[in-house]
Amino acid sequence: MLKSVKTTRQLGEQERLLNYLHAFGGLIVMQVLHIRGRLDVDVLKRGLKRVQRRHAMARAHVRYGGLVFRKYPPFVYRQPWFELAGTHEIPVRVVARDWQEVLAEELCRPLARGRTPRLRLTLIRDQANGLTHILIAADHSSVDAQSCNLLARELLEYLADPNSKEAQPRTEEGLPPPLEAGLPEKSHSAKGTYQPAIRLPAKKRERGRAITRVVKRTISPEQLGHLKQAALANRTSLHGALTAAFLLAIGDRHGLSEMTCLSSVDMRRICKPAVPTETFGCYLDILRTRHDLDKEFWALARDVSFRIVSTLSRNREAASLLKLPDWEIYAKESLPTMASGRRIDGLAFTTAGESGLGRNYGNLVLEDVTMAVSLDTFGPGILVIACERLGGLDLSICYATRATCKEEAEDLTERAIVHLAAHSVIEKSDA
Repeated sequence: MLKSVKTTRQLGEQERLLNYLHAFGGLIVMQVLHIRGRLDVDVLKRGLKRVQRRHAMARAHVRYGGLVFRKYPPFVYRQPWFELAGTHEIPVRVVARDWQEVLAEELCRPLARGRTPRLRLTLIRDQANGLTHILIAADHSSVDAQSCNLLARELLEYLADPNSKEAQPRTEEGLPPPLEAGLPEKSHSAKGTYQPAIRLPAKKRERGRAITRVVKRTISPEQLGHLKQAALANRTSLHGALTAAFLLAIGDRHGLSEMTCLSSVDMRRICKPAVPTETFGCYLDILRTRHDLDKEFWALARDVSFRIVSTLSRNREAASLLKLPDWEIYAKESLPTMASGRRIDGLAFTTAGESGLGRNYGNLVLEDVTMAVSLDTFGPGILVIACERLGGLDLSICYATRATCKEEAEDLTERAIVHLAAHSVIEKSDA
């Protein structure tokens, strides 16, 4: 399936939606590499050329073709196509400002149309702390969390040794297929019932312009090891345990007995045949599940994992949010979404797995990694991105200032950390 040499193809259903949202500043993907050591901009640009040679999606731009009509809003759109011919180099700019402020601006600024690749980089030199911050912004139609980590690994490996023979990869000519090409055909007998969202109660909002902010926390390798062992002993997953901690934190703070949650699911292994792990592109789905918050921690963690698996097997199409909405969704969600500051749910969780990122790359040291997704246009109340690195776990907690505030995000995070610490031991399951 992946040996195709297509140099142009239509965007798949989810790619088309994500690209459409990107134009309005929705779900822009960001990764920030915090590096210690002198970094040459010209070498960085050569490293990006290497990434473009290696991965077709990194050198693809989007062109727009004929009109397509549909019976739901938007009633008409221009059919987008990925195209390799004539794509420009990945743009790089260098600025001398606070990286967090630049991150907030990048999360509001869509990539330009035309022959621009679906990536751009901003390099910030922090003289006071001796750090260089590389901000990678991407269109979610072309990149998911796994692809972000793949790009970061290859870029840092090149920067560590630009003269290595491995720095001259074979060019991949063909675009990878869209997600839908590997999924089984939709079953009309398994549509399921639409699951309405439960949003966080109205809360204090931050003053000033509406932007996306990130709260960062780290779980140590020792605690993560204990948490994984406890999750295994209680017959659940790390994703289930982490999500349960934040669900219980929401219940503790707001006194809620029920909450819906959006979970990002990597679909590479679910495709037939399976898509190779290191395929550069967007191969995820976002599923909504509903949970009773009166459960004990491990019972809730098992419930999270079970509902995701059962939803994937029985009614993925109905639970998926990566599709253009129909009249039922407009009728049930439009007013609550606008009344809540454009919030489509209370909590969303992405467990991105092991990043594969090390610490030392030649004379460069990777001190930390921050990940973010723009939530200002619309999104959940809180979005948590969990990524394993060097045996520990990086947590990036994103929120939109138009809907909530730093105090809310930090309080929910601290409550969740307390729940995780209390259950990072092997216990017998009650079930």
